Amino acid sequence: MIGNMIGNRIRGLAALAALATLLFAVPATVVPAIAAPFDGAWKMSMVTTDGHCGVISVGLAIRGGKISSISGKFVMRPIQINGVVSGSGSAKMNGVAGPRKAAGNGRFTRTKGKGSWDGVGPSGVCSGYWIAVPVRS
Repeated sequence: MIGNMIGNRIRGLAALAALATLLFAVPATVVPAIAAPFDGAWKMSMVTTDGHCGVISVGLAIRGGKISSISGKFVMRPIQINGVVSGSGSAKMNGVAGPRKAAGNGRFTRTKGKGSWDGVGPSGVCSGYWIAVPVRS
């Protein structure tokens, strides 16, 4: 039991360190570019592979290399995602839903997006992968 508590704390600290790194140091390779191929509305699903966060659905908007959330809730709190996508499709995102925080990275093409994410909140840590598809009107 004590080993699990220490392991959870270490994973939580590692997730916080990764989030801080992403928040304060965005590499030049993901500086927003004119990313017209990715501009528009996207539907993203965040699938949990470690932890108890389940599947989280989020609506995204991409405009000129900037990623923002347009819909989605987690534990009855609105999800706020902000990020960048480079002209080559490399993406970095940070998300908040109340006291819960997550960070992710991945890649977009014209027809899909995919990557990984890590999160932490009052009840522990979660991680997994995300997939996104453009919303056709």
